[in-house]
Amino acid sequence: MMESDIVVVGGGMVGATTALDFAQNGFKVVLLEKNKPELVWNPKEDYQTRVSALTRASENIFRNLGVWSSIEKKRYHAFTDMHVWEDISDAEIHFSAVEIGEKNLGFVVENDVIVASLWGAILKHDNIVPVFGEAINKIDLNKDNASLTFDSELQITTKLVVAADGAFSSTRRLVGIETKEHDYQQCAIVGCVQTELFNQNTCWQRYQNTGPFAYLAMENNVSSIAWYLPVEKMEWALNLDEENFKLEVERASGAKLGKVEKVYGKAGFPLVRRHAVEYVKAHFALVGDAAHTVHPQAGQGVNLGLLDAVALVQVVSEERQNTSKDWSRQSVLRRYERWRKGDNVIVQRAMEGFDWLFEQNNATKNTFRSSFVSFGNSLKRVKNWLMSQVLNGRGNLPNKAR
Repeated sequence: MMESDIVVVGGGMVGATTALDFAQNGFKVVLLEKNKPELVWNPKEDYQTRVSALTRASENIFRNLGVWSSIEKKRYHAFTDMHVWEDISDAEIHFSAVEIGEKNLGFVVENDVIVASLWGAILKHDNIVPVFGEAINKIDLNKDNASLTFDSELQITTKLVVAADGAFSSTRRLVGIETKEHDYQQCAIVGCVQTELFNQNTCWQRYQNTGPFAYLAMENNVSSIAWYLPVEKMEWALNLDEENFKLEVERASGAKLGKVEKVYGKAGFPLVRRHAVEYVKAHFALVGDAAHTVHPQAGQGVNLGLLDAVALVQVVSEERQNTSKDWSRQSVLRRYERWRKGDNVIVQRAMEGFDWLFEQNNATKNTFRSSFVSFGNSLKRVKNWLMSQVLNGRGNLPNKAR
């Protein structure tokens, strides 16, 4: 029988952040992960398929956890501008770091770089015990603690279980938390490509009748792509050979960066909005995709999850420091839920509103959108306020995100 203050289930970007933050606040943590992550980073390796667009708030989180320098030593790229336009009019909106007094609008970082940097710190921390390859088959939430039983008959008793095991969280299901879901009937095709023309350190997003296409700026004429299609087109896109995939990416982007010269890899997944009916129970909390998924067109998913992680740690740490009561009781964890749930809902709905606005399914809406976007681009104060909200975060930010 193992005992621990905290058990974090899932060692991806959000779970690893949660475990490291708890450990740095003096908690004893068990971190459960299926497979030990790869820690050796070879800069000569091909660019990875999955990337994240990190906001300033997420950069601050990683700086405050002491892992940003590790990310900088690997591979990352700052982008300074964003252009959004559509293919049926000349309507365009341009966001610029210079206009809001910032050096950049964020960073495009390969997910493997983030995970390797976090785990490099985790494996050096005395307060974290990693456990690999164990499958939970039962979670009992008791009056004073939680107990976990595994297929291998391992048992762990803990004050708090944190589920960070993704959108299809088995941990969430084991404790009986339901989700509300909405199928967008869309898929995302992602990957990295090298183009003929320099990306100008800019993220380019083009809307068309099949959905948006985006280039996310990386180094050396390389961009990550996010190509949104009707879900029934996913297998078609993934089964294209390299030459035809290059041609289709050029077509979807309006040849904004010229020819596609190389494809480093591609993957696809259907898009579904999920939101947990409740984030917490006594001795149990959800963070990241286990609690919510959001349409990825603005790259907010992982950023929301990182805010969840440090908000939860802050609430629990302050309770333990200020009182002698049980810091894992439901009333304490509900403070975390109230803090984060509203912001997550706002971002979910904002992304859906943006998707609806650019849907080319109605002549009246098309005319309105063309005028609205052009007018919006001229309202610099409003536009720059919106960009600052996305970059720096909204409302009462956790301390680690400042």
